[in-house]
Amino acid sequence: MNSTAKNVTAIAPQLDAHNLATAQLFRDRWENRVTALANCIEHLIVNHDMSETSAELVAVQAYAEIESANQAARIDVDATTSSVVVLHTKDGGPAVFTVTDLMRVLEQARKEERAVVVDRDRRRPVVLEH
Repeated sequence: MNSTAKNVTAIAPQLDAHNLATAQLFRDRWENRVTALANCIEHLIVNHDMSETSAELVAVQAYAEIESANQAARIDVDATTSSVVVLHTKDGGPAVFTVTDLMRVLEQARKEERAVVVDRDRRRPVVLEH
């Protein structure tokens, strides 16, 4: 090994599941939400030997992170529980959504045909189209 090669350092971060999902989602950035998520889930399962359940979760989390990158609003993970999601709006004020509230939003989206399943065979995950 020559002296130049000894000084070379890796500049790419380790490709963990989140980075793999993010990279795939950027490849499909011009697709709609359902297509981008379906492609990402399939990519993680086929090319990275992930279980379907793990691939779904990683893909949805990466998609949400990309989508919210320029949002002033944020979900307060410290205040959120299995029964309530606390959202701080762009002005900083909290808005709370109970499970009942979220189920109503989902039902309304279903009535409006905006609730779409990513994998039609398994009927999951469900996402809302805007």
